[in-house]
Amino acid sequence: MELIKIHGHTHYIPGATNAGVFTTKSGYCLLIDSGINNTIAHKISQVLAGNDLKPRYLLTTHGHADHFGAHSLLKELYPGLEILASPLEKPFMENNLLGTTALYGANPFDEIKVPLLFARPAAVDLTITPGPLKLLDQHLQVLATPGHTAGHLAFLTPDGVLFCGDAVYDPATLAKYPVPFLLDIKAELATLGTLAGMDIPFLLPAHGREVIIDPAPVLEKNRRQINNCLEMLLDLLAQPLTREDLLAQVAILEDMTMDVPQYFLNLASLSAFISYLKDEGRLACTVENGKLYFYVS
Repeated sequence: MELIKIHGHTHYIPGATNAGVFTTKSGYCLLIDSGINNTIAHKISQVLAGNDLKPRYLLTTHGHADHFGAHSLLKELYPGLEILASPLEKPFMENNLLGTTALYGANPFDEIKVPLLFARPAAVDLTITPGPLKLLDQHLQVLATPGHTAGHLAFLTPDGVLFCGDAVYDPATLAKYPVPFLLDIKAELATLGTLAGMDIPFLLPAHGREVIIDPAPVLEKNRRQINNCLEMLLDLLAQPLTREDLLAQVAILEDMTMDVPQYFLNLASLSAFISYLKDEGRLACTVENGKLYFYVS
């Protein structure tokens, strides 16, 4: 791992989850997201030490394990480090059962408790809301970017770099996951619209190795993939299907392979698309013989 400069004082440490780094002349820095586990925390620490940097604040885009799983060890390695997150994401970071319970709908069995979904808990020192944020005498902008999660935040540095977490997927991630993981389609479409209306010189999604210097096409690609998924589901639901049967049909069409945790992630995302279509009045549902069927209304 290495520290890569984006612009001005804004850098990142590339990884499975990119960690943002905003430096100051004092040698203190801000971190944005960490990674999935203690191994990543040690690697981040090594990169910071190699650049004579010490983190003072750790900002969190959202409470998914691959974004905060390294938080706790970083806080142990750097006494005084403060962890910040939105009020809606805080409970998921502090209780590692909450996310998997929500995903499964009950106490999850052990096979669902994989590192991707079940991180070491991280205590949040300060909750933050959208708007200006002054840290280390630097002024950042906190943006509400819900859709992937309810309390998802993005952070715009004074250098014009937006760390967008999973509010925007890079093209390679979209190609890998034909049904993007989202919990609220309406909110995600609104987020994409808001970002499209902003002047963002540099955009860095949490996953993907390239800084995006022309966000408009990527934002449009995200929006288009959502709409393609909606149209695909409407076509499939010309005949009544349960959520599970619908997921099976989507898996065949998109050549998706899944293990148990991935099954529940895809089912949750599919449910978000169904909810959106149902609330838009484009789907109806009925219970027959103990099964819940959805179909085009």
